[in-house]
Amino acid sequence: MTKLKYFFLICCVSGGLAAMSSCSSEVDDYFDQPASQRLASTLARAQQVLRSAEYGWEFEYYPSSTLDYGGVVYTIRFDSLTAAIGCSLIPDSVETTYYRLTNDNGPVLTFDTYNNLMHYFSTPSSEEYEAKGGDFEFVIDSIADDFISLYGKKTRNTMYLRKLKGSPTEYAQKTIDIFDHFVDSIRGRVGTAEVAGKCNPSVRSIQLTSGRDTFDVHYTYTDRGIRLYRPVILGGLSLQSFDFDTTTNLFTCTDPGREDVILQGVPYPDNFMTYALWESDYTLTWGTSSSADVRLRPNRLEGTYLMEGLSPKYDLVLRYDAATGVLKLGSQVIGDIDGNAVYWSCVNYSGSSLSNISIADEGQFTITWNGNRFYPRFNITPTGGASYNSAVLIYLYYNATGNLTAGLLTDSEWLTKGTYLFNNLKTLNRKSRMVGE
Repeated sequence: MTKLKYFFLICCVSGGLAAMSSCSSEVDDYFDQPASQRLASTLARAQQVLRSAEYGWEFEYYPSSTLDYGGVVYTIRFDSLTAAIGCSLIPDSVETTYYRLTNDNGPVLTFDTYNNLMHYFSTPSSEEYEAKGGDFEFVIDSIADDFISLYGKKTRNTMYLRKLKGSPTEYAQKTIDIFDHFVDSIRGRVGTAEVAGKCNPSVRSIQLTSGRDTFDVHYTYTDRGIRLYRPVILGGLSLQSFDFDTTTNLFTCTDPGREDVILQGVPYPDNFMTYALWESDYTLTWGTSSSADVRLRPNRLEGTYLMEGLSPKYDLVLRYDAATGVLKLGSQVIGDIDGNAVYWSCVNYSGSSLSNISIADEGQFTITWNGNRFYPRFNITPTGGASYNSAVLIYLYYNATGNLTAGLLTDSEWLTKGTYLFNNLKTLNRKSRMVGE
């Protein structure tokens, strides 16, 4: 009996080893190269495909693991060492940087030398120590001749490279046109469902309502319309890509088999200041008779505006409120002197005294259109009745006793019309009419 058990055990072990040997052989047959060679082949294939695109690639980039900024499309043209990178929301924006294809527990595309565009969302600052949650290293999932799937190494967000069919400059111009003519909301019927959506073009999101369900979808602008981060199920149909006609405001689905899905875009009311309308030349007024010529230039990447012209040393950032169509102006860092932060600081000015000095950007001033398209003027008022009426240039420094102290900035290079004080801010007077815009 003991010998029989022993014989049976030997047979089982031998059979198991034979099975394992057979399995190992099948694995070796399936992967006819060692892992290191397979990875090297993948990287070589990626290099060949990336360089093969005559016009380069559109790169659907989603910063922030919570998709706070929606998506941004970059255009990228690769050679053997460098990548010429543009942003589809910034005209004539091209910067060249080095890139690498490397092994980091898998095939990785990395842009590891600084680039103002590609590193915009991943570079920390004193106000954003974790930056904007962006990636500059991307794990390659799959490669086809005209399509590459990746994901952000930090955010894990899925992203795509699609081969461009024309000039990157032309692509960017068409994308900006889509952005500047986008709509307030959408509505229509999809399959069995009535659909409505409130758009926020600045952060590239739409709050959709279908039946009892309300949810946010995030998207990128393309040269033809928009593409959602993930397909959305509406009325039993899966939808992701739409052409947008800036003349009719119609969204037409371009997904195979879904071309009959058309949604109507609803434009903003005539008395609403859309984001694009703010771009122009103005005269900023304050005090009894002080003024300065300025220009508002859009930063479509962030949905803000820059006020240029006050000083060669700085520009001011104004935040656009997509819900109300106004601009918000608040205290902000505008530079530094010998390592000391310089602020455009909101204050209350009365007589010759300053009070309630603030260095935090709380949108202390609201800039609102007077509603007149022929003679447009924009009034500057304290937000929500706050006790601010002026602004002053200050810098922070540590005094001899080690205490942090604020000083008035009198350096002539920083001043506007020879002054550091914008007492009683009043208006932005537009230099051109808005008729026909």
